[in-house]
Amino acid sequence: MALPVAVAAVSTSGILIRLTTAPPLVTAANRMLLAGFLLLVWAALRGPSELPRALRQHGLLLALSGLLLGIHFALWTASLFLTSVASAVFLVDTHPALTALLARIALGELSGPALWLGILLTALGGAIIGGGDFQLGGPALPGDLMALGASVAFAGYLVIGRHVRADLDVAVYAGLVYGIAGILLALAAVLSGSQLSSNAAHDAPLWLALVLVPTLAGHTVFNWALRHVQTSVVAVSVVGEPVGTTLLAWWLLAQQPQAAALLGGATILVGLWLALKGH
Repeated sequence: MALPVAVAAVSTSGILIRLTTAPPLVTAANRMLLAGFLLLVWAALRGPSELPRALRQHGLLLALSGLLLGIHFALWTASLFLTSVASAVFLVDTHPALTALLARIALGELSGPALWLGILLTALGGAIIGGGDFQLGGPALPGDLMALGASVAFAGYLVIGRHVRADLDVAVYAGLVYGIAGILLALAAVLSGSQLSSNAAHDAPLWLALVLVPTLAGHTVFNWALRHVQTSVVAVSVVGEPVGTTLLAWWLLAQQPQAAALLGGATILVGLWLALKGH
């Protein structure tokens, strides 16, 4: 039951981000900083803190996980303002195939031959979407590439989480990783000339919604699940996100998906199903 709820929660992410008016790095930084703070406070209230042990035993992996998550959200948030919501979400959700491959290499989780066919189909689906957006011109293709980069970063983040979560409470792990990602994103935002309070009067309710719904009820539930099921099962559960997000974007943002996005997205979904079926 937890994973379907998490999928429904993360399906709102692209819509909420697209409604913000602040620079993408500002939105991503505020989202991660607030989510990390709330989780660490919750962890502290529940009992003796695991923070010293977590940092001592897993400091490097936590830092790397936070870096990858920061890169994911920086690229993903920016991509939504350059390409269509449908293209961005289908491309960023190619990560289950990448996660299965990385989990096979890094964690020794067994993979079947269908994995390679699935990865090939997800790549083909991404090429179809990219080709359609290339014909449209403008910033769509760079936005697609950002979404793909976000997918690669997220796959690495999930594989690290699978390893570290076996030893750490979810609130401690996610709170630290979100906090590290938030600090890195805040530094990047400031260096780019933005202020973390940019457009706060309009965007603060949207930032709070991003924290409570897709982050805490979505990503954090996925982090909780990493201790209980294989990485690939968690990754493939996100496959429902593109469908929900695309429909919401069509309804709320009047973004009717292009034919290339629908064809490429369908190809990606088939590829993901094959990849995880054979994993």
